[in-house]
Amino acid sequence: MNYKSTAAALTLLSMIVAAATWAEERTAPDPGKVSFQWGVKIPLRDGVKLNATVYTPRQQREPAPCIFTLTPYISQSYHDRGIYFAAHGYPFLTVDVRGRGNSEGQFRPLIQEARDGHDVVEWLAQQPYCNGKVTMWGGSYAGYDQWVTAKEFPPHLATIVPVASPYAGIDFPMRRNIAQPYPIRWLTFTGGRASQDRIFGDEPFWRAQNRE
Repeated sequence: MNYKSTAAALTLLSMIVAAATWAEERTAPDPGKVSFQWGVKIPLRDGVKLNATVYTPRQQREPAPCIFTLTPYISQSYHDRGIYFAAHGYPFLTVDVRGRGNSEGQFRPLIQEARDGHDVVEWLAQQPYCNGKVTMWGGSYAGYDQWVTAKEFPPHLATIVPVASPYAGIDFPMRRNIAQPYPIRWLTFTGGRASQDRIFGDEPFWRAQNRE
């Protein structure tokens, strides 16, 4: 490649990068449009309180449809989604499941989310920023707990948006009656109340454990 073609290629590359950066800046949500409230407590029917982080549109004048994610992965993991939805006019909550993050109670995977999800829906529908229409959103475990919440028929659950939901007893914690090593990794990730994302994300470490 000669000098001119090299220079042309570099110029084209810089233009592509500049255009991508400009597009990202144009489409990125404006955090200045969002009001943030941390440590909101949601009471459940048995007296346990779940911890929620609440994102609302700063200029919200009327109640609006609301979205929430019920997660064992600590509510801060969905901070970017909270900013996105609230900046576009939709109140959004990330809620720590029972026994995780700053929520009370004991975490019992796959067992507790149906009734707890129902109670969160009905509590959220009564908040002044919500117009009574509640949506659940999220993937993996946060997809699973949408399906089990839906079977409780909370009156104000308008829709669910689950992705990649595990099917308890079919593909988790074993598949075709064969135990998988992954649940050990996942239980390490969700053990206790704090985030264990660094341990969970160490692929070489877990490959070594699985080989052993």
